[in-house]
Amino acid sequence: MLDLPDLSAVELTGEGWHRFAILAPDCVVLLPRSHRWVPGLEREAAALPLLEQYGIAAPRLIARLDDEELWPYPVSVISRGPWRTWAAVQDRADRERWQQMLAELAELIAGCHRIDVAAVPETLRSSPPASPDPLERTLWHVEDYLRPGVLEELCRSLADAALLSAHRAGVWMKIMSPCLDMPSTFAHRDLNEGQIMINSDGAVAGLIDWESAGVQHPLSDLDFGGWGPGVWQHEPEMSVLRKGFWRHYVRARGGDLPDWLPVQLFMTIIGAPPPEGHTTAWTEQRRDRTIANLRAVDAMI
Repeated sequence: MLDLPDLSAVELTGEGWHRFAILAPDCVVLLPRSHRWVPGLEREAAALPLLEQYGIAAPRLIARLDDEELWPYPVSVISRGPWRTWAAVQDRADRERWQQMLAELAELIAGCHRIDVAAVPETLRSSPPASPDPLERTLWHVEDYLRPGVLEELCRSLADAALLSAHRAGVWMKIMSPCLDMPSTFAHRDLNEGQIMINSDGAVAGLIDWESAGVQHPLSDLDFGGWGPGVWQHEPEMSVLRKGFWRHYVRARGGDLPDWLPVQLFMTIIGAPPPEGHTTAWTEQRRDRTIANLRAVDAMI
């Protein structure tokens, strides 16, 4: 008989868009689905040692394997803890639980943003490559709104939708300027409920999937634009969640950071679903709530 190792605790999962994963009790073997996803894994492999150096709660890079007999593309082996994702529990979480999770997440993000940019490997200083996935390419990030004229046009459109005078768009742009001028930091850039790991006590234990990491705008990690419906169920109280999120981030990071109002205005504006495209009842409801939130923010100006 063949002398085979005990593989009863090993699991193969194909849930990831970018890669297959072999899950062992203490490690994960990541295999790119095709050559198109290799750059992302290479980016993550460069990021993990940096995170370990600065004591950031994230998987540790155990090995990189480049053996075509094993897999046609380079493979990463990373550490694994006894955690689960926030996505697995968020639907049962009330507002207080959401606030606690975001407070812990803010401290973790602040730790990443305190990393000395000069210490970041050259490969992580450029913007992440465009995703090979057509759906992912439709998702906007904070940097997309900073392209010339994009944010101004969005402000004008939302001012009109909120039945506010046209000059409000210019007022908003001036108020948001401290956000737009924030220096770049080392950021994850692809945070969502599936990337946040929690432990058995429900506390945030770390962040996974660093394929988009790099030197980028810090608000990329405080934007809910890439999150699923879970967080948007709390949109009527989004200002409360965002305010706590920002204040804990400021307290943990320190330094000269924008006040809360410019951040709230910026996040409300870029979080608005567009009126065109694949409109559904859910996105229509979200747009109505965004307009209501925008009027509330504007009233504070």
